[in-house]
Amino acid sequence: MRIVQTGSLSAAAEHSCLTVQALAAQLNKVEEQFGFRLFRRSNKGLTLTPQGTELTPYIDKVLIATRQMEEKVEALKVPGQRTLKVALNNTLSPDFNRRMIGRLIEVFPDYQMEFSYAESMENLSKLKNEDFDLAVLIGPQRPGLPSIVLPDVQVQVVGAHCGQENDPLTLLGNKFQVRPAEDCPYSHSFLRFLDAGLGNHENGQRMVYSCSETLTLSLITQMDAVGMVSREAAQKNGLTIFPGFEDFLEVRLAVNNPELSHQALNDVVDLPLHERAERNVRSRPHRHTEKEVFAEIRT
Repeated sequence: MRIVQTGSLSAAAEHSCLTVQALAAQLNKVEEQFGFRLFRRSNKGLTLTPQGTELTPYIDKVLIATRQMEEKVEALKVPGQRTLKVALNNTLSPDFNRRMIGRLIEVFPDYQMEFSYAESMENLSKLKNEDFDLAVLIGPQRPGLPSIVLPDVQVQVVGAHCGQENDPLTLLGNKFQVRPAEDCPYSHSFLRFLDAGLGNHENGQRMVYSCSETLTLSLITQMDAVGMVSREAAQKNGLTIFPGFEDFLEVRLAVNNPELSHQALNDVVDLPLHERAERNVRSRPHRHTEKEVFAEIRT
């Protein structure tokens, strides 16, 4: 990859702190092992062969994976320096998220905690693409993603619009619909909402799909539409709630790290939800012996 970047054997050797002869020997050994040339040699330098061009992205992935493994090895060598990345859910109340942060810090004292806030769909993406260890998700179990239901925690989902409480069903049925995308946790709730008697919802109905509650709230307001949001969000934004319908979705702690013990995760779930009395740290003796907890919160 140094040769690809520099186009020169001598420049690549200098960057790699090797002699030209040593680097040339390594290159010859690799090409012999692969069974084809990676570079064309000329007076102007080295250029990739077609085989080398096709292989370069794979070599790059190997280097990235190797670097990540080396970082992981170094982190595991130092007890107490491991990072636990947790995606909290901003659909839930700030009070709930604050208590969840406290639970995780208490159950995993040997980890450096890193928190972020997002909706369920973005949290799911973080689990898949950003190596997050834990995420709070709304809705049913996701296939292939272990999770633990948080007891006594639910999201109440309602249909909301900008009209009046006494607007007739026919009027609401003709409104622009903001439908949850298929993977959105509100998608099944919206189908139940339509079946509850919203009115005409044939294929010709004007509609747009959304996978974000924040976007849905904005579209409901801007387009005089009807959509599916949490009751708390509807009330906070001054929307009218469709009468006679509500759905309750469970909340889960999804796990993407096999190193986290099942017992520890159960401890997170089983800790009491009620508030604990504030402790007066100033009045406690030996304050200097208190363990310092590192936590980072990102939005």
